[in-house]
Parts: sequence; structure tokens; C-alpha cells
Amino acid sequence: MKKWLLLLVLFIVFGCVKQPNDIATSFYYWKTNFTLKPSEKELMQNLDVKKLYIRYFDVALKGDVAIPLTAVVFNDTIPDVEIVPVVYIKNEVMLNAKLNLNDLADNVLRYIEQINNRYKIDIKEIQFDCDWSLKSKERYFSFIHFIKEKKELKISSTIRLHQVKHHRKTGIPDVDEGVLMYYNMGSIAPDSLNSIYDGSIARKYIGSLKTYPLKLNVALPIYSWLIHSRDGKVINLLSRIRREDLEKNAAFERKDKNRFLVKKAGTYFGKFFKQGDQMKIEQIEAEDLQQMVRDISDNIPDSPKEIIFYDLEEKNINSYEKEFFKKLVTDF
Repeated sequence: MKKWLLLLVLFIVFGCVKQPNDIATSFYYWKTNFTLKPSEKELMQNLDVKKLYIRYFDVALKGDVAIPLTAVVFNDTIPDVEIVPVVYIKNEVMLNAKLNLNDLADNVLRYIEQINNRYKIDIKEIQFDCDWSLKSKERYFSFIHFIKEKKELKISSTIRLHQVKHHRKTGIPDVDEGVLMYYNMGSIAPDSLNSIYDGSIARKYIGSLKTYPLKLNVALPIYSWLIHSRDGKVINLLSRIRREDLEKNAAFERKDKNRFLVKKAGTYFGKFFKQGDQMKIEQIEAEDLQQMVRDISDNIPDSPKEIIFYDLEEKNINSYEKEFFKKLVTDF
């Protein structure tokens, strides 16, 4: 009897202790010139990062021709991790019925191969990022089909929240894995809302994860940007600017936590600002990320194999405590 009682106590004790998960930590790299700073290399090593998702190029339209834009240039030694090319395809490309999707697949694969050959990169996976719509879904899915026919590689695709909730209408691409993009939830506007992450918006969609049939990994935001507006209209969106960049400049007057007024006209962050222009900082706090993890964990049916942070950049990663990323993934 005592033996069984002891076993029961041990079962209860160890059952209540959160066991370490085996979720991998990865990053997106979204700059045209690939150069890792010491702090970025250190974080990758500390987190035992084994995979880096690098934006290789965008695909856009010029007339009725699909063209690659701003291909990545590797100016640094490529780290000893798996490199996953990410190709961002503008929805306008998939909406153009004049494009031959089989030829487009050939061209995209050929361009990826040229980059890989130039920098001696071997790949196992390609990821496509396209915010397809009801009008473009069939063509996007056909494009994915042609890619899979031509290359025996793992193919993944980004998935937006609205595509999760309305998947019976928007469809599901025939890929090996999806990546839930848990950001860019609202409209870029001079108001007080955060377009990168808004918990009230997220909660309208996240329950749909419970019935979404595609296996998902999760991409979380650690980036920031400045929304520059004049007379109530947005005129610029400037990436990689954080609240502290504005707080230390006497030319800006703080109106509330995230909004500032230009007191002195001048060129700041590479753009001209008039006196009276408004600036809004959108960035993600540690508490936001913790809330995201709680919400996703409560709704996703299977734990993701991988958490991918967007994006690996010194200013982004230095905005959080050194051990924060490790703890966040462990808490998933």
C-alpha cells in the first residue's frame, strides 16, 4: 500500500513539473546584404539555432512580366546552419492570368539555384511567402504544385491568421508545412493601435487554429517601425526604428507612449520631416510575446516543431533580456 502511495505521489509531483520541450528556435533574416554582427552570431550560438530563413528575393510585376527584385548578397561567411531560401511573391503576380505558372516556377527555381551556386549553399527546403486572396488562391496553389513537381525539396508556406479562420474559402496550399505569421494584424495608420500585434484582433481569429488541418510552425515578431504621418495621412513607413531612437532626440516631443510630434523640421532617419508631422512607433514588448505564446499554446492542437523570430537584427534582439528568447520558447 505504501509503495503504491509513493508511486502516486511521485506521479503527481512529476506530472505537475513542466517538462522541457524540443521546439527549435530559428530566425528570419530580411536584409538585402547578408552580414551578421557579433551580437547576432552570439545569440544564434546561445540559442543553438540550426536554421536561418533568408529572404532571397521578391517577385513582382513589371507590365505583364514577373521579375525578381533585390536579391540577397552574401557579404559575410555563411554560418554553419541550414539555410532556407524565402521568396516573397506579391499577390499581384498571382492575380495576373497572363503569366504562365509553369514558366514562373522554372524561373524562380533557376534564380534560387543561381544564388546557391554562387555562394555554395546546399538547401533542403524552400519557403514561399504570399498573402494570396480568394481571386489568386487557385493560381498560387498551382504554382506550388509546379514547384513540387520540379524539385524534391521540402516546401513550406507562410499562413496569415485570416487564412486560418476562413480556410474553407481561402483554401490550404499543398505544402509540407505552414508557418503561422502571428503579426501584421491591422492597418498601418496614424491612430493609437498597433498594426503589428493587437491582442483583441488576434483573439477573433486564434480559436480557428483548433480545426486548421495543416501542421503549423509559428513566426513571432520582434521588429519595429516608425509610421510617419502628415495631416492625418501616412506618408512613410521606416523600418528598424524604436521608441528610444525618438526619446533621445530633442527635435521630437512625446505625446503619449508611442506617439511623437516633430518640433523642428529636418532630415531624420533618411527622410525629411516638417514641423508638426506626427510619428508613431510600433514595436513588440516582452509582455506582448508572452501573451502571444499563451494564446497560441491554448489553441494550437499540436505543439509547433519550430518558433521563428522575425527578424534577426541587432537592434531587435538587444531590445530583450539575454535569456528571454530561450525562456519564451521553453514556455510554449
